[in-house]
Amino acid sequence: MYRRTYKKKPQEAVQEPENEKLTPQIPLMTMTVKEMATELHISGPTAYELTEQPDFPSFRIGQRIIVSRKGLQEWIDRQCETKAKAAAEAA
Repeated sequence: MYRRTYKKKPQEAVQEPENEKLTPQIPLMTMTVKEMATELHISGPTAYELTEQPDFPSFRIGQRIIVSRKGLQEWIDRQCETKAKAAAEAA
């Protein structure tokens, strides 16, 4: 018949400890295929297709496919250079 109402407690702000503010964030050396797809704004299936290319910087650990961040950047740079050269030759 009657409904009880409960007041919600206000959420307290979570503060980072002082020592965590001073610690620099070290970027990870690798990423998953899903993370790569998110960063490149491409679909998951397209990301998995890229990992099957022989010159793509990925490797397997068990069944998991890992992508090297540095290798990915170098691969992207090579793709851009190849496209620029092809455009220059066509002109």
